[in-house]
Amino acid sequence: MTDASPPAKASALCPAVLHPNITPWVLYLTFTRISLSGFGGTLFWARRKLVDDLKWVTAAEFAEYYGLGQVIPGANVFNMAILLGHRFAGVRGGIGAGLGFFSMPLFVVVGAAVLYQNFGSMPLVHKALTGMFAVVVGLTIANAYQMTTGLPRKWRPWIFTLMTFAAVGALRWPLAWVMFALAPIAIGLSWRETAALAPEASAGDGGAR
Repeated sequence: MTDASPPAKASALCPAVLHPNITPWVLYLTFTRISLSGFGGTLFWARRKLVDDLKWVTAAEFAEYYGLGQVIPGANVFNMAILLGHRFAGVRGGIGAGLGFFSMPLFVVVGAAVLYQNFGSMPLVHKALTGMFAVVVGLTIANAYQMTTGLPRKWRPWIFTLMTFAAVGALRWPLAWVMFALAPIAIGLSWRETAALAPEASAGDGGAR
């Protein structure tokens, strides 16, 4: 597997740029390893591998791709894997990343289901699953903390974060309704801010020339 890092981008949601060192086979192996090591969920391990170890994306880019993966129907991290695969190696990269995410783990899940069906009623198994649940909660909290480092140091993203947490976590409102209500507002404000900064950036580039 290559450790070559693609150049950093200002935004993750930019047009796909193919990277010859990140082939569909490399993507398949990478996401296979992520999914096979995904004890407690794959999000924590995906961020560690892609952001900290391989440095394929920045923390902000990872958060953007994960956010888009949540909006698209389907498994969040699986959607993100396909998006990242397409970014680095086109359609074949998206297919390779998607296959790597579920091909080998499929056998692990089937094996675990068979074992649970045969031994799930044992008290020792219940105690083991209770302990695993505590680990999962810890990983989720740690990953949430790490992902907040990718948020811009501005008040607006934090306002929407707190509003979403309060609506879904505290008030138990349906996630779909909260998303449809807040997402258009957040996107509109972001576009407005980007449009306002575009003339300044153009002026800066003209002055540099």
